[in-house]
Amino acid sequence: MAEPGSDRNSSKDSPNSDRDDLFAPRVENARWVTPSPDAWDEHFSNRNRVKTHSLSERLTAEPVPEMPVREAPVRQRVEPRMAPEARSVTPSRRRRIFSLRTLLRDVVFPLIIAFIVAMFAQATLAKPYQIPSGSMLPSIQLQDRILANRFVYRLHGVERGDVIVFTPPAGVDQSTPYVKRVIGLPGDTVQVISGKTLVNGEEFVVPPATTPTYTRRAEVVPEGMLFVLGDNRNESSDSHIWGFVPEENIIGRADVVYWPPNDIRLLGL
Repeated sequence: MAEPGSDRNSSKDSPNSDRDDLFAPRVENARWVTPSPDAWDEHFSNRNRVKTHSLSERLTAEPVPEMPVREAPVRQRVEPRMAPEARSVTPSRRRRIFSLRTLLRDVVFPLIIAFIVAMFAQATLAKPYQIPSGSMLPSIQLQDRILANRFVYRLHGVERGDVIVFTPPAGVDQSTPYVKRVIGLPGDTVQVISGKTLVNGEEFVVPPATTPTYTRRAEVVPEGMLFVLGDNRNESSDSHIWGFVPEENIIGRADVVYWPPNDIRLLGL
């Protein structure tokens, strides 16, 4: 067997060349395909082994150039634009302002508007009154509340049978408005006799009114005046006692009893 390291050509001339080829290591591209015998490692280490370098050696021998690192731009936070006065308001202050504005918008202003509308309505349309006496029983009960229509008589004149709210004539206590029913209009002849109320010679019937026990002589109602009586005829301070009522003293027509709620009703004949 040839010594390791002998020339390959001399091995071919040997009688055992086929055997040598059989046991010779196969080399492909200067690399061992099968593990080499221990005796051959030293001979082929310098000849056929491809010199390699470990990763640490390559990194040490050839330093990798540093790649420039590109930093991402920093995005700045954009603050929302606010009015100068709003920037100086703290959160608690802002909440107080918001609450105050809400209170003014949702409560105070509606109340003011409602009050103005109510005052306007009382001055021009309707005004509430509480009945202090029983002079209009049973049509209007004591302590009932009524609405006086102040606008209706701008459309038409007073009619017989209307329940009116008015200021009493001179010589009568005028601290409290009165509520009575119109019996006689200007030019009418009114008389109370034998429990009947006669207007122009005919009985004027008011169904809920009580029968009068007094007598009043026939008298013509002057121009611009009215003759009024309470439905509770015998317990009423009215025209059968102190005379006629000037039409200019009329405040309005009592159209409805609105209180108490279980006794709401319309007035008039």
